Amino acid sequence: MRRRLGASRRSPLTVADEGALLRICASDRDIRPTTGRDLIVEADALRRLCHRYRDKVDPRGVTLRHATIDGGLDLSGMAVPFPLRFLDCAFSDPLVVDGADLAQLTLDGCALPGLIGNGLRVRRDLDLSRSTINGAHATPASTSRAAAVWLCESEIGGRLLCVDTRIDSGGERAIQADRMRVGGTVRLLHEFTAYGELRLLGARIEGSLDFTGARLDRSGDGLALDLGDATIGGSLFLIDSQEGRRASINGRVDMGNARIAGQLLLRNATILPGEPVAEGRGYARARKGGSAISAPGLFVGGDVSFEGGCHIGGGIDFSVGDIGRVRVARDCRLEAPGGRALDLSNAELRSSVVFDEGTRVQGTLRLSGANIRGNLLLRDTEWCRPEDLSLIAAQAAVVAGDVDLRGVRATGGQLGFRSAILGGVLDAHGARLENTGGRTLTLHQAVVKGSVLLCAGFESHGSVKLSRCTIEGRLDCRDGVFSHRPEAGGEGGGHALEVVSATIRGGMYLGWRRISPSVDLTGASTTLLADDPGNWPDRFVVSGLTYDRFEVAPGTGRGSGWNWRARCDWLARQASFDAGPYEQAARVFRQHGYAGEAENILIRQHRHARRTAAMSRPGTSAWTRARARMRFWLDGVYGLTVGYGYRPGRTLWLLLALLTLVGGMLLAAPVQSTMRATDARGNTYSPSGRLVTVDPVVPALEQPAHADARQAGPTGDYATRADDPPHLDPCGDGQVRCFNPVFYSIDTVIPLVSLEQRSTWYPNEHSGLGALVSVVLHVATLLGWLLSTVVVLAFARLARNTQP
Repeated sequence: MRRRLGASRRSPLTVADEGALLRICASDRDIRPTTGRDLIVEADALRRLCHRYRDKVDPRGVTLRHATIDGGLDLSGMAVPFPLRFLDCAFSDPLVVDGADLAQLTLDGCALPGLIGNGLRVRRDLDLSRSTINGAHATPASTSRAAAVWLCESEIGGRLLCVDTRIDSGGERAIQADRMRVGGTVRLLHEFTAYGELRLLGARIEGSLDFTGARLDRSGDGLALDLGDATIGGSLFLIDSQEGRRASINGRVDMGNARIAGQLLLRNATILPGEPVAEGRGYARARKGGSAISAPGLFVGGDVSFEGGCHIGGGIDFSVGDIGRVRVARDCRLEAPGGRALDLSNAELRSSVVFDEGTRVQGTLRLSGANIRGNLLLRDTEWCRPEDLSLIAAQAAVVAGDVDLRGVRATGGQLGFRSAILGGVLDAHGARLENTGGRTLTLHQAVVKGSVLLCAGFESHGSVKLSRCTIEGRLDCRDGVFSHRPEAGGEGGGHALEVVSATIRGGMYLGWRRISPSVDLTGASTTLLADDPGNWPDRFVVSGLTYDRFEVAPGTGRGSGWNWRARCDWLARQASFDAGPYEQAARVFRQHGYAGEAENILIRQHRHARRTAAMSRPGTSAWTRARARMRFWLDGVYGLTVGYGYRPGRTLWLLLALLTLVGGMLLAAPVQSTMRATDARGNTYSPSGRLVTVDPVVPALEQPAHADARQAGPTGDYATRADDPPHLDPCGDGQVRCFNPVFYSIDTVIPLVSLEQRSTWYPNEHSGLGALVSVVLHVATLLGWLLSTVVVLAFARLARNTQP
């Protein structure tokens, strides 16, 4: 029953004497009106009773029921050793208990314009259940705002009960209880409704703080609940009642640097902070703006749980906090479009961060610098409308366990783990990430101690950046889709997948389903490269990519990865020619016993380089263009003849062909007829015999005794007449070496040996055919020198390459 003065037409019974009150208390514990009459108790009489006769009042205390307290009841500074109970009473003026020491104060079902109890000490419970408190009053405890209930620096030994209580401050604070101490629980339950801010700044509550079914309405905007620096020995509950009444806060919640020993549970709760404004007076102005729940530095000994159908219409700030676990249930809605839906920057999470499957979040999950000792579980969640294009901002975060991104749907931003340390697997199979023109997933400079799985239906419509990261496990892109459409000024670059200078120790499995427009693996390092060479995009960069082996397909000896032709076709499609990838592939082939395939790859490398040089601009001057053309043709000849040094056997065949050509030429009678030889005496020979005799050789026994001394030569031999007939001995009686076409060919073509054929026989250049033969022999000698030199150098190079 709520009763106001003058509300009844019946003749009231007025009690203005404390003695009468004492007599009533002696006869009946409850002070209540008689039948048919209203009871009015003078506030002064009640005060005198508590002051003068407190020793005579029964320890069970004074109970007023259905009474009207007329006047201002002021118990400031008084010590009342017995309980005071007001049941369904009405107060004409605020109840003032500043600095009072009460055994117990109960205002159950009462109507009063205010409660002023700064410095109040209640040894047992302070019960305001089912009461209605209207109005607001200023006190010296605050210079900026008024409040309906003042309990600053109060001490309540038992509980603070506000079950079904209604407080309307008219736009001011509903309760201001800075630095209040409560030995039990604070229960603001069921139909509890407060129009105005609840300020419990620095309060210390030994039990739990329970807002089951409560509704806090901060008219307009601003703080609805201020628990800054508060300490709660139990848990904090903002949950729905058994009757289904949702807990709701129309305004913001501040729990900065608060400590909750138990858990923080929000279930079927609604927090709608409204738009921040800059209005306010004094210190209140500085506390405006921010998140729906602003709790930087929050300590929670247990879990922080958002269960049921929670609706948080703004950001949640748990930065620099120390929390056991954070869990967001499936039906919860975290809505902070363009802002931070959940901020755990630099927070310490003693367990996991869990978003149940099906959770939808508008805004950013910020984990920068956070230390998560468990897992980050975001499986089958949906994310959109982020802050600064980052749906997950986990720069320099540490996650001891796995990062579960399976089935995630992310639109309009990236999942960023720049410089993060992930202790387990990052699993994103089946995820769909869409950020057209920007990045979708970033692991730049991150360390992943497990594997990175972008496979089994993973789709990225944007750039995936894994540059300079270290992955202890494998990078698995099998059956993934990577597409990127770079926009002018976008941050994603031009590559659908960027793995620059990354280290992947468990191998790279690049069997993607589709990827466009390009891939950049510059400077990446891995142990195993498992891919389909024909499934790469039209443009890619693999300069500096190093690996130890290719994937071997089951049931085959070499597998598709060991097809050197496919590898060469793959390397030929590089965005720009680089010899390094060819050499890397050849090195791997050679190390695994495929020396011939390695040489084929290196030959293809030189061919590619030749084509690239031909397509490049040689210069503007004629001399530069001429040199470029000469290099092009010489390089082509080098490739055709000896396979750029990797096919020296071809030179042997060329030498054999040249020998055959020269030998066949020398076997021809017209050519032999041009060949000449001259002995030391000047006699001239042809392959058929001596042609010119200048000083014949005559045996000493056959010399005539009457020979004229004037005809003797310097050696004592005698010459015949010049018109002596030719001698038909082709070797000149042993004075010249016999002509042999085979040995002459070898002596001409192979400069490494000398059979004294070329030094003995020469073509007669005075005849036309002889001059031509002389030119052909000189050219054959030059070609022989060139081919022999190439053979020597090629074999020397191969000998060096085969050294261990």
